[in-house]
Amino acid sequence: MKNTTFAVISTLLLSVAASAQVIGSWSKLEGQHSKIAELRTVAVTDATAWDKVWKEHDASAPVPAVNFNEESVVAVFLGETKTAGVKIEIVVQNDMIDANRLNVFYKEVRPAAKPFAGQMICQPFMMVKVRKASAVSFEANGRMSIPEKMKAPANPRDTTKFRALLENLPSFDGR
Repeated sequence: MKNTTFAVISTLLLSVAASAQVIGSWSKLEGQHSKIAELRTVAVTDATAWDKVWKEHDASAPVPAVNFNEESVVAVFLGETKTAGVKIEIVVQNDMIDANRLNVFYKEVRPAAKPFAGQMICQPFMMVKVRKASAVSFEANGRMSIPEKMKAPANPRDTTKFRALLENLPSFDGR
């Protein structure tokens, strides 16, 4: 019984390790350990630059596939941190004025303070596939809201929010 259990666990671990090295279809990659140890933001628009960034990030893993005819990659590397569990949140928005531009807002999210937090050197990173754009701008710690994380209003029937719609205001055509 012990040998059978050991064989099953070994097989599962080997299959997980093998699948971790082969990256097929992906939209976001993130983690705690990168070979890029300084703060850096990168917008990658071609295969040569992607290969260079990936090899600098992790030379031992295969380069994930990207169709650079239709998409690009934005990457944020936070550099070295001394606390485990630091993550990055990224929000990508289309520019309101220039349709060919993307705005990337990112921020560092530290884990909640715990009495016995792990102290280790990490290099948090996040890479996200985005639509192909002629220009990409990055902004750190900008005000951003993630709709999935927003709370519902306390009173959803609060009519003061729609005052302009409810009042009889003059229109621009003189009516």
